[in-house]
Amino acid sequence: MVSKERVLEIYNFMEKNGKLATLNNYKLNESTLVRYLREIKNPSKVAVVFTDKKIGEVNWREWNDYLIKGQELHQKASWSQDALRLELKTEYPCLVFKPMADFHLGSIATNYKMFVEFSDLFLKVPYLYGALIGDENDNFVSFKNQLAVLQQIMSPEQQDNFFESWLMDMIDKLFFSTWANHPAFEERVSGKNALKKILNRNLPYFNGIGICNLKINNQEYKIVATHKTRAGSSTNLTHGLKTLARRDIPDADLYISAHVHTPDMEYAFERGKFQIFLVMGTLKQDDGYAKRDFAYFTAEKDGAIAIDTRKHRMIPFPCLDDALEYAKLINGE
Repeated sequence: MVSKERVLEIYNFMEKNGKLATLNNYKLNESTLVRYLREIKNPSKVAVVFTDKKIGEVNWREWNDYLIKGQELHQKASWSQDALRLELKTEYPCLVFKPMADFHLGSIATNYKMFVEFSDLFLKVPYLYGALIGDENDNFVSFKNQLAVLQQIMSPEQQDNFFESWLMDMIDKLFFSTWANHPAFEERVSGKNALKKILNRNLPYFNGIGICNLKINNQEYKIVATHKTRAGSSTNLTHGLKTLARRDIPDADLYISAHVHTPDMEYAFERGKFQIFLVMGTLKQDDGYAKRDFAYFTAEKDGAIAIDTRKHRMIPFPCLDDALEYAKLINGE
């Protein structure tokens, strides 16, 4: 039990040095100090005093060591990356690179016949490769409008299983994958992201803006990809990518984004070189929510890139069919 003399000592110390210094010097918590002060001002015959009250202690330097170790363990455990170096050897003089985005598998509005057709085409054409630019699944687990949630014909878990089965068929034709906002709906309610885990265990995965340094034979190309950009324009859909190039990564050959469900493409000369800015479309062709908030029409085709394997040249095409026709001519088919 603390003596009256001790309480008086604490009180006098606080009068001279202040409350915070008193708490630190005597290793008190605030409630105990208040009780001591009350006893000084209104002495009672019976006072409740905790003789073994646990006092917590925080040393920021000790915590900082813990935080640094936690960062190291987090980085060690992560399957995501910011940049990728990919090397490919081929006898074909021309490859076709077709980024894919916004399948929205599980939605009642997705064109599943088209999904099967281009999947079969990928498996059939040996010089056709792709990348996943996000929103492969609809994944409406949390959203502001229940119309979008109820227009799913597979549960989010079924969507994940369906997509993982498809991915195993396509795995050898894909360069990388990226984050997206629909898988992140799950993060709102649980902090988890099932689709991210499927992707990053099987493909290089960009959990934000990512860089793919692609080397085909002796030719090197730099590709920047993200599901959506910070900047945007309702009249120029490539504006976000061009802003990304100007602010962050100025020297890429190809910039890719998606999210807006409307394809666009620009071949521009900037910073002393020709660069391609490619916005992908969607397979979600007949979506009631989109018709309210996006557009009446949805394009059935979006861009593809012919890549020369003999000299440094990328040629953008407005659709995959055109790119494949060009590649067939160059490859002598």
